[in-house]
Amino acid sequence: MQDNWITSLGLTPSLPGEVLLGRRLIHANDRLHLKTEEKATLPANNTKRLDASGAARALSRQVLAEIGINNFSVLRAPTGEPLWPTGIVGSLAHDDEMAVAVIGRAKDYRGLGIDVETAVPLPGDIVSLVRTPEDICGQYDSSALVDRILFCVKEAVYKAVYPLDRIILNYDDIRVDLSREIAYTATRKINLNIFFDSKIVVIAVLPQG
Repeated sequence: MQDNWITSLGLTPSLPGEVLLGRRLIHANDRLHLKTEEKATLPANNTKRLDASGAARALSRQVLAEIGINNFSVLRAPTGEPLWPTGIVGSLAHDDEMAVAVIGRAKDYRGLGIDVETAVPLPGDIVSLVRTPEDICGQYDSSALVDRILFCVKEAVYKAVYPLDRIILNYDDIRVDLSREIAYTATRKINLNIFFDSKIVVIAVLPQG
């Protein structure tokens, strides 16, 4: 698995501007990448979680540097989301092995959310919490990974929408149509971009307008 990459995505032709997507493997002692002011905004946690947060913030600085924003401290808001420079929207996520980041220009996007999941079936006791009768799985319906994909989508959607609406959403508050790569909340329509390799990565997109 490639350790680190950053790429520019056009996403779909209907969207106004590119986003930058980055990924980075998490290593022992990645917590050392945390700046003092960043660590102060993180909840007290174990070493593994701090390493993941350090990897995510090291990656976010690399992604921001691609558009000329250097050495920015990515603080955590009291409500959990990362705080980006003025004019930037974005999202961070990690599992036990990999950190991912996505950023775009606020002039193009109202919100971006991202999640990453290992490509293995979702545990059965969580499936009933995640999938609802309103979810449409389309081409993924026969896949053993369909519920993991839905989980990843709904996590990404929450991250895109919460900073705008400040409403805590449960899984059944998010309706997903995987066949059209669209999700809905009571107030929003969200475009989805789903990627696969050894991981499932979902970017949830709220364009301006």
